[in-house]
Amino acid sequence: MKKDKSRVEDVQWGDEQLREYLNFNTYDGTDRDFHCLYRAYTRMDAAAFEAFVELFKSENRNIHATNLEGKTLAQIVATHAKGGDYLAVLG
Repeated sequence: MKKDKSRVEDVQWGDEQLREYLNFNTYDGTDRDFHCLYRAYTRMDAAAFEAFVELFKSENRNIHATNLEGKTLAQIVATHAKGGDYLAVLG
C-alpha cells in the first residue's frame, strides 16, 4: 500500500453501499456476476460480504459465475489462507 494511502477498517456497510456492488461492469469479457462478487470479496469484511451475498442471491444473480480462467470465486477463495469465513458464505 502506498504511504499516502491508509487502510479503511470498520466500515459500516448499509443497504445502499451493498447495492452499489451489484452494478459494476466489466470491460474485458469477465462475467459481470463474477466481477461484482470478486470486488465485494476484496473490499468487504466477512460480515458485510455475507450481507452482500444474501442481496446478490435475492436478485437472482449467479453465485457460481466464473472468471476468464473458468474459476468460481469459491474456488479462488479456497486457496486463500484467511478465506474460510468468506468460503462458508459462498457455500
